[in-house]
Amino acid sequence: MAHGKSYTTQRSDAGLSCLSCLSCLSFLLYLLCLLTWLTACTAPPSPTDAARAPAPAEQTPDTLPRAHSPPPKDAARPATAAAPPGDTAPPRNTPWTSSWSGAGLGGLFGKLGSAAAGAGSAIDRASSPVRTNGGAAATQVTVYYATDRKYLPERNNYGWQPNRTPPYLSYGSVQVSIPEKRAPGELPLPPWYDILSGDDAQKYVLIKGSTRLSRADFLATVKARLRAAPERHAAFVYIHGYSNSFDDAARRTAQMAVDLDIGALPVFYSWPSKGTLAGYEFDENAAEWTQTHLQAFLADFAEHAFATDIYIIAHSMGNRPMTVALANLLEKRPDLLPQFKQVVLAAPDINADIFREQIAPRFASLKLPATLYASANDKAIRASYNFADWDRIGDIRGPVVGIPGMELVDASAVIMNFMGHDYFASNRVLLTDIATLIKTGQRAKNRGGLKGIPSQAPQYWAFP
Repeated sequence: MAHGKSYTTQRSDAGLSCLSCLSCLSFLLYLLCLLTWLTACTAPPSPTDAARAPAPAEQTPDTLPRAHSPPPKDAARPATAAAPPGDTAPPRNTPWTSSWSGAGLGGLFGKLGSAAAGAGSAIDRASSPVRTNGGAAATQVTVYYATDRKYLPERNNYGWQPNRTPPYLSYGSVQVSIPEKRAPGELPLPPWYDILSGDDAQKYVLIKGSTRLSRADFLATVKARLRAAPERHAAFVYIHGYSNSFDDAARRTAQMAVDLDIGALPVFYSWPSKGTLAGYEFDENAAEWTQTHLQAFLADFAEHAFATDIYIIAHSMGNRPMTVALANLLEKRPDLLPQFKQVVLAAPDINADIFREQIAPRFASLKLPATLYASANDKAIRASYNFADWDRIGDIRGPVVGIPGMELVDASAVIMNFMGHDYFASNRVLLTDIATLIKTGQRAKNRGGLKGIPSQAPQYWAFP
């Protein structure tokens, strides 16, 4: 035939085409079934969904119920003295946790519940960390929080929107598991593609659950923890920076609690950062808006939490509300000043001229023991300069000028990751210096590993 194919050939091709279509359809159905099965059987639950139920939106923080299901009435604890997680089993026998081994209260560390037990059960009971298949254990850390983010019942979490309803602040605790087989400063997170082992607590830092508390229950719980400390009643408060979610702040606080090992109760304050790189302008407004709420929280915490030693660690844009809030508070309430032992300003994203002219003099007049870490290799701070066209105090470039009344430490020489912005918590050298500063109260001239520049009469300090 001059045109087309023979009938036999056409029939054969048609049969192959049908078989091919059937094969493709079968393969697609197989993939669909496989994905459905994997989602149902292996995908990890939402970090917060497994541990708490949404509270009614119209309730204020002082009337909020416990987020997880309440115990039977005959076993209920008094509402104003909610016992913290980990109150039934002895803590780990390690230097870090031994300081939290009060009678009946246990330690900050608890056993990470097995996957079969679920995240909710890990909240209400704690014991020594478990080891599975001879591998390294994961340690559960309880961190406490205050936030003026808006609570989202449908997500059982706090979003980036501000809570514009008085009294603005919400409180609670978050349980975070930290792999023991991890170098200090590492914060390994599950990659988006790791469906099968994304909930592996031996590999990743995971949020295992959280509990919402009223203000009264929050203060009672924290007070009970601090009273149980046999040595000193210490707490550190972390204020996160730009482009951080609520969960980001919880994970970082838990990681620092383990790596700093300073025997202080870990607390974080989370302001409504949008949590995106594109949200810088929104975050600037949010950082300004949160300042009065942070000031109220610091006053409340210092007055009612039974903390005799309070350490502040603020990062990046979080230094903006922190510096103003703390200065305002202590100028108004000088009686609280002795409780604030050290203030760490890590990579502060603050206008350099405003800081030198308006903030540093206030800290100096209060005689606040403050240490500022800056770096010339911080790409995020450099980007902030490009955005605002104004120098940032966390970007240390020559000629370096000291800050009267405050110790300035140049961290440019330490090894950093690509962005070089989280060096305060990701580098072992920085962690060691901050831990020494907090544990001993020593100023830079007495801490090993720092050199004065110039050496005869140092204006600032640097890592060699």
